[in-house]
Order: sequence, then C-alpha cells, then structure tokens
Amino acid sequence: MTRTSDQTKDASEGHDYLFTWAPGHWPLEDLVRFVREFKLRGEVEEPWTCAAHKKIQPGDRAYLLKQHKPVGIFGRGRVVGEAVRRTENERGRGQWEVPLRFDESRGDVLCDPLEGFLVDEEQLFRIPVPRTQWRRQAAGTSLAEKAARAIDDRIAGAGSVAAWMLQKDIGNAVVEVADQIKLSRGGQGFLMSPRVRRAIELHAVGLAKQHYEQKGYSVKVKGKPYDLLCTSEGRGTIYVEVKGTQGSGLEVLLTPNEVMHARAHKDQVALFVVSGITVSSDESGIPSAQGGEKAIYEPWDIDCGDLQPLGYSLTITKRTS
Repeated sequence: MTRTSDQTKDASEGHDYLFTWAPGHWPLEDLVRFVREFKLRGEVEEPWTCAAHKKIQPGDRAYLLKQHKPVGIFGRGRVVGEAVRRTENERGRGQWEVPLRFDESRGDVLCDPLEGFLVDEEQLFRIPVPRTQWRRQAAGTSLAEKAARAIDDRIAGAGSVAAWMLQKDIGNAVVEVADQIKLSRGGQGFLMSPRVRRAIELHAVGLAKQHYEQKGYSVKVKGKPYDLLCTSEGRGTIYVEVKGTQGSGLEVLLTPNEVMHARAHKDQVALFVVSGITVSSDESGIPSAQGGEKAIYEPWDIDCGDLQPLGYSLTITKRTS
C-alpha cells in the first residue's frame, strides 16, 4: 500500500525544517497525548520551538526528529502559522515557536518515537548528508532538501506500510485495508478517506451512546478492545462493539482483539450496527455523517455468525537453505 502525500507532490514549494524532541525537554506524557490525539482524530496541532523564526513560513514542511540514542524521524507535518515569541521562558525551550499541524488526510504521519520510527537511525545515516544534520540540538532548523526528499521516499515507499501500522493498532490497520479493498472491488470506484471513515465511526458511536444512556446506563467511550463501557447498578455491565457503515450492515469487519474480547465476555457483549449512513461535507470540505438504521444484537454471540479470517501471521521457527 503506497500512501501518496501532498507533501511529496509539492516538494518544489516551501522549505523543509527539522524540529526536535528529546526525553526530558518536553514531558513524555505530553508527547504520548499528542500522538494519541492524532491516532484518534487524524489531525493534531501543537506549537513547537523554532530557531529559524525569521525564515520559516506557513506551508513549510516539518520533520520531527528524536534526539539522543537512538535517533530517528517520528513525524512529518507542516507549519500552519507565523512564528511568535513565547510569553514565558521555560528551561530547555527557545524564545520563538510556530504551530505545527499533522493532518492524516493530507498524507501527514506521526508515531510514538519510543515504539518505533518512520525513518530509523540506520536509514538516516545512509542519506548522503553530513551526520551532523541529525545531531542538531536546536528545534526548527533548516533541513537539507536532499535529506527531506529521501525521508519522503522512505515514507511513500516500503516504509509507508510501517508508518501506517505505527499510527494505528495493527488489527485496526488490517481491517481498514480490507475495507478499502472491499470498496474497490464492490464497484464503488473510490477509496474512503480517513476523515470520512472517522465521521462515520463517530456518528455510530454517538448513536450507540445515546441509546444506552436513554436506557439508564452510565456510558464511557473506550475505543478498544470495545467501544462503549455501559454500567448500571441494576443491570450490570455491557461491553458494546459499535460498527458504522454506508452499506447494508450485514457484514462487519473485526480486529483480532475485538474477536477475543467478544468470546471472553459472551454474556456481557452487545453489537450495535448503524447501516445506511449518509455523508456530506461543508464548504471547507469537512465531512459529517447523518442518519442510518440501527440494529442491536444483545447479547451478542460472535460465533453465531460466519466468521472469516482476514489473513494469518506466520512465525518462522526453522531456517532452510
């Protein structure tokens, strides 16, 4: 799967800058929150220290580099505002900063650098630029064009699959790929954008949450390995798996974790399916989902349906010549 990026297409426009993160300078919990928000919403924005505040402009590309061993690129986004002087001086942060935005629908990528990199240290050191490029301490410094394009190639090529998996739970990533294949084979002639997919998911979860709240449950949105945790003093606990679709709803895709959880809690699991959802976009192109027909299976016995595996993972235990 090759994910074509707007940033690769317009590489001749704007400039490239390297923004750094080092453990201890920006709290790890803040970085984890930052990455988690991107995974959930597909877009996130955060001010970042900027050394080249006189040169950097909105539209310039931003590459995130983890400092200290091991080094690696863990994000690619863009500058979306002018540099501004910070009102408070914090230890380890510069006087100037710019807002960086990461938008999945534009091909931006972001992952947790403690879990893996989009471009690791070994790959960075093979790029024909001085290694000092990857040892800079200041954030928001100019990045050599050949280095930026090499990073783009890594992300757009074979590394794009790894980058995609790093952004999402691997089970969810496989399900989304399978869903895209279904769309293309079903004669619809298009691939669903991340924003449309997210609008459908949020709409379905909202309807399910409303349904169980009206039944007197206290509802918490969880996300995985199930969507809603519904509790009631009189009726106990229900784990709700929510699926939204523009199709008939007769077939839903499940991750391995969702299957295992449903089997482990047979008497407490419900499946809430919203089918026939319609999607429209406002003037700025932001999609929203409406309507749909609800089908509720409660309790839900996952083994009463026809469960088909999407694929298999093989662990090689013996090497042959």
